[in-house]
Amino acid sequence: MIYMFIFTFIGTILGTLIGGLLGLYSQKLPKKLLSFLQNFSLGAIISFIFLELFNHAFEHSINYFDNNSLLGISISLLIILISGVLFFILHELVHLFSHHHHDDKDDDKPCHDHAHSLELVNENKSLLITCFIYLGAVFVHNIPEGLSLGFSFINLDNSFPIEGVIVSLVLFIHNLIIGFSMCSSFLHANKSKKYSLLMTLTSSLPAFILAIVGYFISTISINDLFIAILMSISCGSLLYVLFIELLPQTFLEYKDRYSFIYIILGFTLVGILLCI
Repeated sequence: MIYMFIFTFIGTILGTLIGGLLGLYSQKLPKKLLSFLQNFSLGAIISFIFLELFNHAFEHSINYFDNNSLLGISISLLIILISGVLFFILHELVHLFSHHHHDDKDDDKPCHDHAHSLELVNENKSLLITCFIYLGAVFVHNIPEGLSLGFSFINLDNSFPIEGVIVSLVLFIHNLIIGFSMCSSFLHANKSKKYSLLMTLTSSLPAFILAIVGYFISTISINDLFIAILMSISCGSLLYVLFIELLPQTFLEYKDRYSFIYIILGFTLVGILLCI
């Protein structure tokens, strides 16, 4: 349990805090560094989802249904689909109630919350309101991330929770970038350094709290079906984060000629760690 608290804190609050401090005391981080970190974390999350979470979800589901592979995998895929769709609907509701573009001809285009908020800041359209829209978007973004982080510490044999540690370190990199951009946004809105840093730290609380909640939910039972459901929810929520949040943001803001190499590096390194 102690590992869960330590690495959850590192992956959520500490990562966001360091990113916020960089936003306070650094005029601008090198674009290449941000590109490497974002693309590397993208590859690492892809590796974790498809090489680890799917495998565990299917394995526990098949075991529960007496090695009936078709039924077990079908149930897991259905739960993955439902959880992913639910988070997508939540994302769309945030988009609907926070962006009022009634006369905007481009309103049907995908809205990438982080990049979109920064674009609005650059357009000087109600900077502070835009910052709070960004804050709300990150809150929603951190709900599935937090739950998935907590579920990743499921450890039936009481060994060192390597999966949870890997996810924590990947989220540390990702939240560092979010903390940097969010703190910079509040500073651009002429808010004080203390206020900007406080709001940035506030954005990390849902992930930290829900990671702890997810972990304790996972300790209620070691029934194979229960674990399969948790793993499937984790898969669906992370797929939402991957396709709705990370991929659009990465390709819009952090794409360069080496992006593919960075993604493959993250995918390969985490894949090797998961196989150890």
